[in-house]
Amino acid sequence: MKTILKPTLLKIALAIVLLALSSYLLRMYITSTISDTFPWGFPLRFYLAWGPCPPDETCSESNFIFLLIDIVFWYMISGLLTSKFAGGKSG
Repeated sequence: MKTILKPTLLKIALAIVLLALSSYLLRMYITSTISDTFPWGFPLRFYLAWGPCPPDETCSESNFIFLLIDIVFWYMISGLLTSKFAGGKSG
């Protein structure tokens, strides 16, 4: 288990790519079905904006804890993927 979670450049890069790709795909799906909601983050939405936004109002919200949970989630997934497909010898 320690080798799966040991940080390597491959695991970190893969986690960032998976986080960005999953967030982007969810955003595209949501914006195609609900035209005025713009989320970022999967499995948890760490940023959400909506509109149209009147002047002098805040039409977005973010959650730092959800961002951290998403990063940890995708890092764990990248650790499992690299140990399975790279034979545990990633990075």
